[in-house]
Amino acid sequence: MGEAVDVLAALPGRVEFAPQTAGITRFNQSPFHAWKAGFRECSMLARGSEYGMADDDSRQRVEAWTNSRNGEFAPYAAAGAREGVAFAKEFALVSGPFDRLNDPMWLRARFAAAHGDQAVAG
Repeated sequence: MGEAVDVLAALPGRVEFAPQTAGITRFNQSPFHAWKAGFRECSMLARGSEYGMADDDSRQRVEAWTNSRNGEFAPYAAAGAREGVAFAKEFALVSGPFDRLNDPMWLRARFAAAHGDQAVAG
């Protein structure tokens, strides 16, 4: 994994690493996918970690997302990150809206409303 951070390592329980790759995430494949990754990740980070992540770690991760500059769709990742932080500030103490982070249709509609209906696959 090199310098990569395994986000599952923050979960409680025993962490076990295997030599096989379980999956690859390519969030920078379209404007929508980049935006969605930044929006979801920073919404959760800005709301506060349920797994004991230190506030400074969360802040640094949000800062990395909001300063995204590398990659074809980096501006969308950064915009999603900023919008995710604003979303978290508005709804941090309300559980219902956070359920929408797992609703693909809601996410696509929110993206389209803010950034136009970019042609994306998936």
